[in-house]
Amino acid sequence: MAVLASWGWVLAGCFSAAVAEISNISSLYPPLWEDSPEQISDYRMEDGKYVINPWVFTNRMGMYRILLNETATYSERYGLENEQSFLWGLPTMLGWQYETGRLADPTGMTDFGNKPEASLCISVDSWWADVNYYLSVLPFLAAVDSGITGLSPNQFTILPPPKDQMRFCYNVSGCRSAFPETMDMWKDFFQYMQLPSSDSDSLLKKLWDAHNSSLEYPIHAFVDRYHYYSDKEKKFVQNWVNAIYYLTAVRLPTTLNRSHSFQSCLPPRILIDADIAPFIPDFTPVQNKVQIALKLLAYIDRISGSLSLTLWESLMNINLARELFLKVFEWFLGSLKHNMFSEL
Repeated sequence: MAVLASWGWVLAGCFSAAVAEISNISSLYPPLWEDSPEQISDYRMEDGKYVINPWVFTNRMGMYRILLNETATYSERYGLENEQSFLWGLPTMLGWQYETGRLADPTGMTDFGNKPEASLCISVDSWWADVNYYLSVLPFLAAVDSGITGLSPNQFTILPPPKDQMRFCYNVSGCRSAFPETMDMWKDFFQYMQLPSSDSDSLLKKLWDAHNSSLEYPIHAFVDRYHYYSDKEKKFVQNWVNAIYYLTAVRLPTTLNRSHSFQSCLPPRILIDADIAPFIPDFTPVQNKVQIALKLLAYIDRISGSLSLTLWESLMNINLARELFLKVFEWFLGSLKHNMFSEL
């Protein structure tokens, strides 16, 4: 348990890294946020319906922007300018994937994401892109189904990728048929958000549970994409997926500031076989340490037969323990801010 706690503090520090007092909230936005559709009418119309192409970066990011805009009223209780919405974790992670080249074609057979003229293309051969599809399209469709967006499923069409079309769903009825539990979880999250009696802790639990449910199918369905990547990137993918289950137990609040800061601890590019943490020269010390922490956590999880996760979940089910963890997280946040300013 001591090892798990130590990993927790490292993770908290990771979330807090590089955080400073930023007066301009827009500077925290994911890449091309302002260029992404803000409302459904910003998408092009064809045959009387708005067309959303989730294989174009700004189109996919637009679904998140619509969700943030349409739920802003319900997030006001948590902070101004919607920056305290827990939904920010989704678009910021998509932004990190875009900036680090993880949405580009890993096969090298196309220019998708690899050249300026095709920089907005999202490749269906990307493991990251395929998994994120289930964390963007499904929440969006569930939000529509919940009524929170005021949109009708008949107002828009979601386009399929150029290949492997059968591995995805494209509308409320199709996704509900294929993934009923996941769609119900996201719908429940959005419906609970609208209740005046909703509280942040319960909302976070519903968010993380729905998030994990969205991952259940794609993290196994797209393992065939692994062979496009180096062994180091493949191992990072596996370690990262493992860590998500530990994150879920903590119910970390994925606000804009925290989610933006979290990116500073993640790899700034796709890993290659020559990368050996903690000695990757173009990684920051924090990024190197997080690679080691993720590897250690995965090792502990494996040798314990996931007993470590069970223990961690049991510990985090205790409100006092979870609150203590989050307080330590805030302490890291404050201390890192202080250190940063003292160096200026």
